[in-house]
Amino acid sequence: MNHQNESELSQHTSSVNISADFLQHAQASFLPSDQLELFIEACGRPLRKSIRVNTLKCRIAEFLSIARELCIELSPVPWCQQGFWVDDCPAWLKDSKTGEFQLGNLPQHIQGLFYIQEASSMLPPSALLPHLSAAGAQPNIKECRVLDLAAAPGSKTTQIAALLNGIGTILANELSASRVKSLYANLVRCGVANVCLTQFDGRKLAERLDGQFDYVLLDAPCGGEGTVRKDPKALQHWRLDKVLEISELQKSLILTGYRCLKPGGRLVYSTCTLSPEENQQVAAHLLENSDAQLTDLSNLFLGADKAITEEGYLHVLPHTYDSEGFFVAAFVKPDTAITTHYQSSKDNNRVVFEGLSKPVKQQLIDYYTSHFGWNSFPKGWDIKQRDKEIWLFPTDDPALRKLVRFNRSGIKLAEIYPNKIRSTHEFVQCFGHLGELQKVEVSLSQAEDYYKGRNLELLPSVENAGLKQGEVILLHGNHPIGLGTLQKNKIKNQLPRDLVRDQIKFTLGEKSN
Repeated sequence: MNHQNESELSQHTSSVNISADFLQHAQASFLPSDQLELFIEACGRPLRKSIRVNTLKCRIAEFLSIARELCIELSPVPWCQQGFWVDDCPAWLKDSKTGEFQLGNLPQHIQGLFYIQEASSMLPPSALLPHLSAAGAQPNIKECRVLDLAAAPGSKTTQIAALLNGIGTILANELSASRVKSLYANLVRCGVANVCLTQFDGRKLAERLDGQFDYVLLDAPCGGEGTVRKDPKALQHWRLDKVLEISELQKSLILTGYRCLKPGGRLVYSTCTLSPEENQQVAAHLLENSDAQLTDLSNLFLGADKAITEEGYLHVLPHTYDSEGFFVAAFVKPDTAITTHYQSSKDNNRVVFEGLSKPVKQQLIDYYTSHFGWNSFPKGWDIKQRDKEIWLFPTDDPALRKLVRFNRSGIKLAEIYPNKIRSTHEFVQCFGHLGELQKVEVSLSQAEDYYKGRNLELLPSVENAGLKQGEVILLHGNHPIGLGTLQKNKIKNQLPRDLVRDQIKFTLGEKSN
């Protein structure tokens, strides 16, 4: 590189805080010289906002209609049928100082109708379940087990759950206690019930979960080089020794993820970083130390050839699709592979649940059928009781809890008393849309009051709706927001205290009138 080019590079990199050491490393390892300027220019642009429609709660066509009503302009993400870039939105949805889109305060986001997710982040689940991700695909979904080895904050876990249409069992693992809490909150918001949560160093799961899963996703902890458009300082203090250090963790985790696969199972490894030490070299480590077979991703979606490497990996640079940088690799375990199943007859969980007695089960069915018109208890799910609490567990919960201790599993459906049943917020989020009775549509201002923890005054339209006293499912835009209790002239707020948002403000400009 001559002195003139060094000077020009210095001007560019100082504006986007890119370390000169990183650029030298990039040019030597993965960035062609004719793409250098494109790369630097892309790193200096703000990241495009993107969202994913949560099809557990809302059909894509319906969401597109909602977006049009809100004057939100969308364009499709090519590798995710449910994903869309947000091209523009009205002034009342933009920060007055920065101009950034404020989509998180839309009621549809809090209701779980969509997830704010970076477009590249949608790639790994699409690569994990390509038969469910393809546009126009109508696959025969079967029950399966999926392991999300590093799951928080939940964008990919909820995407997998939606692709599976709530069928099967997902074990979502996360080491950090605070991140497990945010992961669970996102699962509830998105109406996901079929997840077991664990809190472990992922490297310690190999022995107990050897050969247990049909699909494993490892979206690995990484250096985050690809996030520079969202975090301008991501490449400012880049150091190769830190890259090499984290790659050792990734090598251990990818071997763990592979061990957890059943014969014939599929593993996807991904990062939001760019250096080959955390990407291609980690994939090579798996191939060198196992019988894993590489799966070429060149046909995953139209346009994948722009990012495909000679090995068949996807190496997305910030300028490739005008997105975050990302790396995705897919592998399968041969049908003939030998696994060692951990054997245990002991429940590893401290809290003991018991099966429902026939009278309690009948009390539940009678209540939900007569009160909410909900008589579609998920078939194959495990319904159990702990004291007065009724819990709904995913299909494979009983088998998996013998192998590993859960942080949490399934959802709390209700509390049962001799003369009444009290439902939960989780019930409404996961199954409220299936109820036919006791439904109350609320206005935007009432929805705002509800999320602030306030009780709602009873409107004349509700008084004449033929509702019974007791629990009601509150809707906005015909989608559940939560649970209330009808008491004479008011609806008592049943939103859990930790979900109350005292400062929330739904500002929809002229659209609210």
